Amino acid sequence: MEKKDSILVMTCEYLQSPLGIQNEHPRFAWRLEGTLANTMQKSYRVSVKDESGDLIWDSGMRMSGKNSGILYEGPALESRKRYLWDLEVSVLTDGGETALSSSDSFETGILCQKEWTGEWIRPCEERRGEAPLIRRTFTLEELPQKARLYVCGLGYCETTINGIKVGDSSLDPGWTDYNKTALYRVYDVGSYLKTGENVLGFELGEGWQGLEHEFFRIAAGTWPSWNSRPKVLCNLYLDEKIIATKADGNWRAAFGPVTENNIYDGETYDASREKTGWNEPGYFPDETWKEVVGADAPKGVLRSQIMPSIGERLRRAPVHVAYTGENDSYNMTIDYGQNMAGWVEIEAEGRPGTSVIIRYAETLNPDGTVNQRNLRGAKAKDEYIIGQEGKHTWHPRFTYHGFRYVSIEMEPGTLVYRADAVQISTRNQRAASFSCSDELVNRIYETVMRTEENNIHSVPTDCPQRDERLGWVNDMTARYENAIYNFDCVLAYEKWMQDLLDSQAEDGAIPDTAPYYFGGRPGSHITSVFVLLPWCLYSFTNDRQILERYYEPMKKYVRFKLKERTEKGLLPDCYFGEWAPPMTEAVWGWGENAVPRDIPQPLVTTSYLYYDCAVMSRMGRELGMEADADFFDERCGELQKAINEEYYREEGFYGTGAQGADVMPLFLGIVPEGEKNRVMRHLLTDIVKKRGNHLATGNQMTKLIYDLFVQEGMADLALTLMTQTTYPSIGYMLEQGATTIWERWENLAVNHMNSHDHPMLGAFAVWLLKGLAGIKPVPGEVQRYEIRPLVPKKLEEVTASRQLPGGRLGISWKKAEEELQVSLRIPWNTSVRFYIPEGYRADIEDAAVLESGNYEFHLWKA
Repeated sequence: MEKKDSILVMTCEYLQSPLGIQNEHPRFAWRLEGTLANTMQKSYRVSVKDESGDLIWDSGMRMSGKNSGILYEGPALESRKRYLWDLEVSVLTDGGETALSSSDSFETGILCQKEWTGEWIRPCEERRGEAPLIRRTFTLEELPQKARLYVCGLGYCETTINGIKVGDSSLDPGWTDYNKTALYRVYDVGSYLKTGENVLGFELGEGWQGLEHEFFRIAAGTWPSWNSRPKVLCNLYLDEKIIATKADGNWRAAFGPVTENNIYDGETYDASREKTGWNEPGYFPDETWKEVVGADAPKGVLRSQIMPSIGERLRRAPVHVAYTGENDSYNMTIDYGQNMAGWVEIEAEGRPGTSVIIRYAETLNPDGTVNQRNLRGAKAKDEYIIGQEGKHTWHPRFTYHGFRYVSIEMEPGTLVYRADAVQISTRNQRAASFSCSDELVNRIYETVMRTEENNIHSVPTDCPQRDERLGWVNDMTARYENAIYNFDCVLAYEKWMQDLLDSQAEDGAIPDTAPYYFGGRPGSHITSVFVLLPWCLYSFTNDRQILERYYEPMKKYVRFKLKERTEKGLLPDCYFGEWAPPMTEAVWGWGENAVPRDIPQPLVTTSYLYYDCAVMSRMGRELGMEADADFFDERCGELQKAINEEYYREEGFYGTGAQGADVMPLFLGIVPEGEKNRVMRHLLTDIVKKRGNHLATGNQMTKLIYDLFVQEGMADLALTLMTQTTYPSIGYMLEQGATTIWERWENLAVNHMNSHDHPMLGAFAVWLLKGLAGIKPVPGEVQRYEIRPLVPKKLEEVTASRQLPGGRLGISWKKAEEELQVSLRIPWNTSVRFYIPEGYRADIEDAAVLESGNYEFHLWKA
């Protein structure tokens, strides 16, 4: 077998040939594609050289099947250096052993803060809401061999060279706590340069750094301490030459056509104020261009942004247009048929000075006009003021909205030829797929996926439309697993874990939101995602550095929570525990009717603390911290005892017998010995008989109840619940016209807490991959997974896949009379333990270990 038949796909820090990595000891991974894909790895060797070819580290040949999370163990890497890494792999095939090799490169960012030679600059005049333009010219006698731009523009920054936008991202850089971290971008700008005069330009938006909104003034009482007007810092390296931002007379600033920009309220663009050619060679600045002045630097550390950027995912044309208002031909309401996050791009023509106003909404009023009442204080309005005659194409750049509908208001004589909806979010790629014979299940799965895509804008947000859009830790405790199963989001979630680290208090406490902007500090007690998310990432990636990086902060956090216990050994009552059950199950008149009436919050939060301790024990043993593991095991025993003493009833249920009270003790396996069947019977009686196969749970317990059903092999009931179309259910939402998951089980029109694009209640959908497809990682075992599919009576077939470090793992099963036909596609260097579904028998042994390859099985009913 020749080497050319197969390709080694190599990544460093989860990227191919990355620029600007911030890790001095990066992680390598690889996978094999091609004719040798159905093989296993025997050994590997990684060597790293500097750009001159001098060897700086050699792993030596290692007899190991591990192909991800391979740590560079050489001396600390240097800033702004390009490194070459060579890979040798030996794979075992039916014909013997085959050697493969390949090479790739990576480049570090600015690893030392002192290497930023420039200074922060801003316009000499500060105008709230207006987007400044900053430019500098420079001359090149010849093109450089290497050209790298390192830039941090806060709040948002669009960079151009010679009038061409650098990169294809939007809303850069990502949002952080600027007192702790500020993200910079790295670009290879060689292709933008030319000999002679060149122009480097920046246009700056307010972003989160400059967000001043009534919601936060009322809710938080003050602006964050990082709040300030736009500013920028850059180093442009042209071979050995450096051009840096400085108040030295070379940089000039003016205010351009963006007269208002606000994340919540929208953007106003006055085209009559355009400075045509301002960022191109040959432009002569007029008197409005003033020398820049120095700006106060943010307190945070500058770190490279290597997570996927925010950018365009898709475009949608209108599916329906209605003309409304007194001037029917100049006012329209557009339905795009799909709720999304982003903006509308228009092509318009009219008299100079006339405007096109776009208002965004998720729902319509009974009269067909857009309903913005659920946006609270967010104006969600963009305005384009025409500057000259002719057709013009425009979209906002420093805001985004959540919407399905828009109204477009025009003055007489103005025409809008095109109005496309553009979905904008962090471009995490889908890592999984799922489909089955039930179209409602397929619709729900896709609806959940779209909702997740709409709610990641460098931070996993609760919603994309109203005056909030925060990284709620409670929501993410429910959502993290579904997101990790379905999206390639390691880098995005490592960034958010840094946000959590930045928000962590000295005593270990985590706040309600990260980056911290609003909410409790310390947070209400469900902040367990700080522990559960890294463990889940590790389970899929085998990347030990993920655990090592966060272990001590996680330990500090859990110890803080343990100290919060009352004399009864429980966490105290709280506001954000289980959240947003059906309103019929809520305390009426408190917390927007989102606080459960019959689920004791200390039961939920203390159970999560047990969960934290159990996972910390596993992590401790994985890292060789046996004393820590023993400590957390002991705490688990204490918490189990406290929960059962306070809440377990001799009648065989927890608390007052609500569904959500029974779920977590069952899921965690902490029900008193011999009592599990009684508690399960009580739970099922409530679900099936009392409520007619409906749930009465909120964001946390809805997800965990499906986890429990997967754990217990109860696929029939799980499918029955998922395919309900009456209230309360996700199917009911779809019957009511939902295209993304609602915040509430109810279709509310006026309540202040009624987002129609909210991922938390859809987090249960991970059961489709964990349960019906049966795909699960096995933490701590190299490239080992299990497939344990559940086969409900009312489902005929399932097809699913998940991208793994070795490639894409696929499973499909299909009923055929008395048979079950199962197909498995196990990628390179991956082994799977396959469990025969309950009720079936086969010629293969149950729990058989299968290595890389394609398999077809015919199972018979037992």
